Amino acid sequence: MFTVLIVDDEPHARQELRRALSEAPDIRIEGECGNAIEALAMIARNKPDVVFLDIQMPQITGIEMLGLLDHATMPYVVFVTAFDDYAVQAFEKNAFDYLLKPVTHDRLELTLDRLRHNRRAQDFSVLSEATRLRQIPCFGQHMVFLLKIDQVEYVESRAAGIYVVDLDGEERPTDVPLNVLQQRTPLLRCHRQFLINVDQVQKLRYIESGLAEFVTRRGRPIPISRRLLPSIKERLGIV
Repeated sequence: MFTVLIVDDEPHARQELRRALSEAPDIRIEGECGNAIEALAMIARNKPDVVFLDIQMPQITGIEMLGLLDHATMPYVVFVTAFDDYAVQAFEKNAFDYLLKPVTHDRLELTLDRLRHNRRAQDFSVLSEATRLRQIPCFGQHMVFLLKIDQVEYVESRAAGIYVVDLDGEERPTDVPLNVLQQRTPLLRCHRQFLINVDQVQKLRYIESGLAEFVTRRGRPIPISRRLLPSIKERLGIV
């Protein structure tokens, strides 16, 4: 569940956004404010998870208000504005998203999906040190697939997200960060973008310029970073 604050000096705009957000089952609207001064007080008092914030407001603009928030404890801030001129400034100040009015249902849903995925990733990152993952939750359309660690060949971080590859070569996205998987599973970090199941390694192959790579039992080459190679060789007992 996300608690939400709507900040806009136009009552009609607040009403429209409230109506759109009320369709989401995991959104609870904590309140509305017509200006940044009221909003700063309500954020300090209620600590909402998300603030949907207009930019062009009297006295203090939305951009100025964002600059007044403590970045260590600030909520997710989603700008909702009729102007696209401020997008660069917004993201420079750590805005989560930037929506142009009128906000379509699909575009709002995309923002909400990003918030949900971001929350899941944060939830995984605060697991206690003693917690070990026996399965990796992977996400598909309307389902969560729990992949056992011994069925994982490798995990790869790409621009589009983190993907878990099973023993058959099937790829599934996950929201668990790579560093959490490294800490909570036996998977070996061999590269800044890769974790590998050592039980699925067929050989370690040296290539040019002092580099090396793993080759899995399925024949898939997995890069090894030059920095990690010495510790990997030590762990595997390679002199």
